[in-house]
Amino acid sequence: MAHSARTLRIIGASLLALLMIGGSYMFSGPTPWGRVAEAESAEELLKAYAAKDTDTDGLPDWQESLYGTDPNNPESFQAGIKDGEAVAQGLVQPRVAVRPEDEPIDPSTIPGTVAAPSSVTDRFSQTLLKQYLLSRGENPPTPAEITAFVTDALADLSLSSQHPDAFSLADVRASSETGTDGLALYAARAEEALASQNIRPAKNELFYFSDAVKGNSSALGKIRQISDAYEASSRAFMQVPVPEEARRAHLSVANALNGMAAITEDLASLETDPLRALVGLAAYDKQSAELIRALASMHNVLSARSVSIPAGQSGAEFLFLAEESARSAAAGQQ
Repeated sequence: MAHSARTLRIIGASLLALLMIGGSYMFSGPTPWGRVAEAESAEELLKAYAAKDTDTDGLPDWQESLYGTDPNNPESFQAGIKDGEAVAQGLVQPRVAVRPEDEPIDPSTIPGTVAAPSSVTDRFSQTLLKQYLLSRGENPPTPAEITAFVTDALADLSLSSQHPDAFSLADVRASSETGTDGLALYAARAEEALASQNIRPAKNELFYFSDAVKGNSSALGKIRQISDAYEASSRAFMQVPVPEEARRAHLSVANALNGMAAITEDLASLETDPLRALVGLAAYDKQSAELIRALASMHNVLSARSVSIPAGQSGAEFLFLAEESARSAAAGQQ
């Protein structure tokens, strides 16, 4: 049965967990696919995150970073008046500084401190927001105008913060085994490589991100663990010898897994770099869909050679994942 579009958005987040659960759980009893539909979509989380107001002062947390106020102190600008009211009355203006030139955003170089120099939040407030202010004259923007501006700017930020592929075709290890038997052996090795990263998260990253938005800071540590697992899985996957006919699909899966690691790491920066987390959340659906497409391509390679592995045998779970991804990819195109 085809998955819904809502499920498709977040199904990629569960692929890793699915591989890490034993075959007996996969083929008997409830499956992880049923739990995916219970998660909030990235779009819903983005709205919730944008509205998060830890100190209930009428100013969302990410805007506190832009105005230089404290998201944990409702009267950080002036005692007796809430920060949101101070902004609404024009008593505090966005924090804007002139820089000689703009530099491209490189998430890998962002320090883990609140709105630190070179963080996405800092760059946004000092460059993009500066450009916005200059284009509209002397009138300071209202919170609603800044919210609308951020919505439009997220696409540009996502483009400037794209994570490059970690691997190239030259990194793929060649296997001397080819054809149906060679691909069946490859599926078994691929499954073993992914299962070697033996973690069993109780939830996927979007569930944990939802918890963090609601104030559970410990959930961010879980997100970092999932990010590490995605990265470790991509590197273990790249150690698998690959038949010639599967090399490109194999590379796509490895890079998609590594991309999920990068996006998930962005989500984990919720408290340290708010806009970086917003950018990651805005790009999450696209990256998870990329993982589904990569596994669907692998399914095409395996099915073209009529690779079939009985349930319970090594490689069957990997085959199942590829097949399910192909179905989800097809559903998303309808």
